[in-house]
Formats: sequence, C-alpha cells, structure tokens
Amino acid sequence: MSSSTQKVEISWTALWRIFIFIGFALLLYFGREAFAVLLVGVVLSLGIEPLVGFLSEKFKFGRVLAIVTVFIVLVMFLGSVLYFILPVLMSEFGGFVYRLNQIIPSLPGVNILPSSLQGSQSGIDKISSFLSSMNFSVTSTFWSIIKDIVLVFSALIVTLYLSVEKHGAERMLRVILPDTYEASVMTVFKNFEIKMRRWFATQLALSLFVGLAVFVGMFLIGVRYPVVLGILAGILEIVPVIGPIITGTLAFVIAASDSVSLAIYAVIFFILVQQLENHVLVPLLVGKSMRVHPVIVLVSVIAGGEIAGITGIILSVPIAVLAQEIFDYLAERKSKKLKLEVE
Repeated sequence: MSSSTQKVEISWTALWRIFIFIGFALLLYFGREAFAVLLVGVVLSLGIEPLVGFLSEKFKFGRVLAIVTVFIVLVMFLGSVLYFILPVLMSEFGGFVYRLNQIIPSLPGVNILPSSLQGSQSGIDKISSFLSSMNFSVTSTFWSIIKDIVLVFSALIVTLYLSVEKHGAERMLRVILPDTYEASVMTVFKNFEIKMRRWFATQLALSLFVGLAVFVGMFLIGVRYPVVLGILAGILEIVPVIGPIITGTLAFVIAASDSVSLAIYAVIFFILVQQLENHVLVPLLVGKSMRVHPVIVLVSVIAGGEIAGITGIILSVPIAVLAQEIFDYLAERKSKKLKLEVE
C-alpha cells in the first residue's frame, strides 16, 4: 500500500485576509446598531431624493430648503394621520382582538384553548395591569425608550447630512473606499440606488393604495373594524404573497362571524384588489426588471425579524436588495470571465 501526503501551505497574505474578515464581521456584530442607523439614513436619503430634486429643479428651491420642506410635510402628514386615525384605531383594536379571541377557538380544526388567548383579550384596555404583573425594570424600560429615540434622531440626522449634497451617499463611499475596490463597489451601489429608489416609491404607493382600498371596501360592505384591517393591509403589503393572505384571512374570519354571505363578499373584494394590484398597478409603477424577487423579500423579512426585531424587519428589504445586487454583479463578472476564457 502506498500513501501520499499533501502539504498545505497558507501564506501570510491569506491569513491576514482571514483575520481582517473576522475582525470586520465582529465589528458589524458589535456595531450593528450604528450600521443600522447608517443604512436607514442611506435608504431614507435615497427615498426622499426624488422629492428634493423635484423641488430644487421645478421650484428653484435650494437643497437645504427643499430637504426641510420635505421633512416638515412628512412630519405634518404623519402627525395628522396619527391625530385622526389613532383614536379610532385604539377603539377598534380592543374589539378586534376580543372578537378574534371568541372566533378562533370555535373554528373547526383549530385546537386553541380560550385561556391561552386571555393575555391579549383585553387588548389596550388592560395594558397597564399587564405591565404591572410583569417583572420589568422601569429604569431599563426608560433607557430603552431613550435609546430608541436617540437612534431615530440619529438616522434622521444621517439622512439630512447625506441629502444636503447631491449624491451624498455615493460621495461618502468614494471617500472611505480604497481605490482597489472603488469601481466594483460603486457599480453595485449605483444599481442598488436605482432599485431602492424605485422600490421605495412603489412600495409606498402600493401600501397606501391597498390600505385605503381595504378600509373603504370593508367599510362599504359592512365588515367590522375597517380601520384595523386597512392599516394591517397597508403594513403587510411589504410581505409578498403572505401579507395579503393574512389580511384577507382575518377579514374573512371577522366577516364570517356575522354572516357567510359577508365573508364571501370580503374574499371576492380581496381577490379583486390583488388582481388590480398585480396586473395594473405593479406593471404601471415598476418594470419587471426592477422588481425584487418575492422569495428574497419574504425570507429577508422573516430573518430580519428573528435577528433584530422591528429594526431587522425595516432593514430586511434594503439588505436583501443589496445582497441581490452583489450576487448579480459577481455572477456577471464570472460570466464575462468564462466568456473571455472560451474565446
């Protein structure tokens, strides 16, 4: 019998690359909140850039004035929505949860004890007693709220700084990137920038349309809690396929508790909304080449929620788009390399 031995040699260059990669991964992990703030700022700056550019070019606003105007309009819009909708939402939400707690245990094939749902049955009405029964620290909760407020304001400040100068995010990358990687990274970032701007505007328009349509439709056909269902539909619109199914199922369950015919009308309405969205709005607002694959969005939202909660869900789609652009760029480079080798 003969045995052969293979000698594996690892150069210092390879070792240093491994150490640098490990160090960068640790930096990303321990500084994930700072990177999350930066990414949120980049995404928001890309999202408001069309509005800022429109005000700057059409109405001759300076960029600072245009940015301030956009921020004021957005704050006023959100404040008005909260002022008029929040009271109705809070009054409906308690009844919505209570109704579900009554309906779900009685559904055929669903073996859920009513006692298992009692914790959420009272909804908003018993939040204070629920918190008092838990073993939580007021100090830690206070600092957690302060921390979240600081992160939100930090993201807004980053957005402001990146938006003051045209192509601010791109210029920032050019400053911090080594010359060796600048061309590759900027190619990926430009594709990411185009796709994120288009996705941001499209998703906002679709969420507003679907949320408003569901609210109006549920109100007109007489399904209970139209405000809750409309807001849920708008929020869950970010999750492809699964989001509309969840909202439609909840509407069906609520409607079925009143009458079978009402439940059928609710299902027909949701089918019509989805057909209108998929065959009219989506092709009109964004081309097929600019769409993010639904599987990537779905998996990224679930993974983001598991890893970082609400922050992970918010950042899941931008990270998924960025990852998709990186993979597309690497695949394109590999294809060109193979083509050159064949020739």
